[in-house]
Amino acid sequence: MKNHINQFIIILLALGAFVTGTAEFVVSGILELISFELDVPISLAGQLITIYSLSYAIGALVLVMLTSKFDRKKVLLYAIVLFILGNLVAFFSYNFVFLMLSRVIMALSGGLYIVVATNYAAQIAVPEKRGSAMATVITGFTVSLVLGVPTGTFLAGYFDWHYIFLIIALGTVLLLIGLYKLLPAIEGNQPLPFKHQLQILKDTRVLTGLMTTIFWILGYTMVFAYIAPLLNHTAGFSIEMTSIALFVLGSFAFIGSRFGGYAVDRWGPNRTISISLSVHIAALLLLTFTQNTTLGVFITLAVWGVATWTTTPAKQFYLVSLKPQSSETVLSFNTALMNVGMMLGSALGGIIIQYTSIVHLSWIGGLSVVVALISIKCSFSLHEENK
Repeated sequence: MKNHINQFIIILLALGAFVTGTAEFVVSGILELISFELDVPISLAGQLITIYSLSYAIGALVLVMLTSKFDRKKVLLYAIVLFILGNLVAFFSYNFVFLMLSRVIMALSGGLYIVVATNYAAQIAVPEKRGSAMATVITGFTVSLVLGVPTGTFLAGYFDWHYIFLIIALGTVLLLIGLYKLLPAIEGNQPLPFKHQLQILKDTRVLTGLMTTIFWILGYTMVFAYIAPLLNHTAGFSIEMTSIALFVLGSFAFIGSRFGGYAVDRWGPNRTISISLSVHIAALLLLTFTQNTTLGVFITLAVWGVATWTTTPAKQFYLVSLKPQSSETVLSFNTALMNVGMMLGSALGGIIIQYTSIVHLSWIGGLSVVVALISIKCSFSLHEENK
């Protein structure tokens, strides 16, 4: 009975990842609408993703560290309350500055939530299912790509885009009630001073593994942040067609996140991560040639989605396995640097659009993932030497 309850709690934690993911990524689908209504260029509107990623990194690293000694249930619930507040600010935002402020609030709370929730899932799962439990929370994040982002994008074609954030806020209130009722208390730990946490980075296996995170997500975000204007420019997609394309991408991202948890439990992180990154590179390079046709776009996005999100749970499992006694700290660094990569990806994407052409995004993003593959191979090699 306890195992069934814990499995249901993990699903609720995944739903939390779903709403935070929807709030983060839905901007990519409605970027042109925001740009038009608030009268800012696309490249500036794209910085809503940049500021979100920077704030998310702070939440995942600094706020996790500052709250580490407190009861984890209280921290998780307060993070959700703050996230709801951020969405309400977005709903009432009718100028760019207030929308930016809402992104900061959502991201700080979202970064704190995802680290604590992922570690919660690992703590309450049976030992042999910890990889799958962490993958389930990540799956919630990727389901936001399947349902949240394309649905939000589609609705924005018929309703004021502000209402997307009101819907997210109301849905999150229900989640808050469920977790308040069911979530078991887990005591916090005495916080390590930040300089002691940085000692983890002296392990070159961890350092190169974290570098992989930056370049992997940088390449992904460079394309994803501007997917709506890219598909409009190259394939002539309307906002409705873009929502369908995002649904295809998200559906296969969901498959990838589930497969990643299964694959790492069955075949280990080395094979899972190496293959998924290689396919990721191929998909982004291929998108350069397929982005002008509807069928080509859909097939490439499907492959890209599977490859990208297979990497996520496998890499988290690998990093935690390197430092199991410091799992939350390692996850904090990984989540923070993941969002540094997102910040760099959206910022560099904006620069590429402004000074060259949007059609170059995919192959440049692919080169970034090549660096990620080299980095993780170095980490695996060092790990083998230390055995």
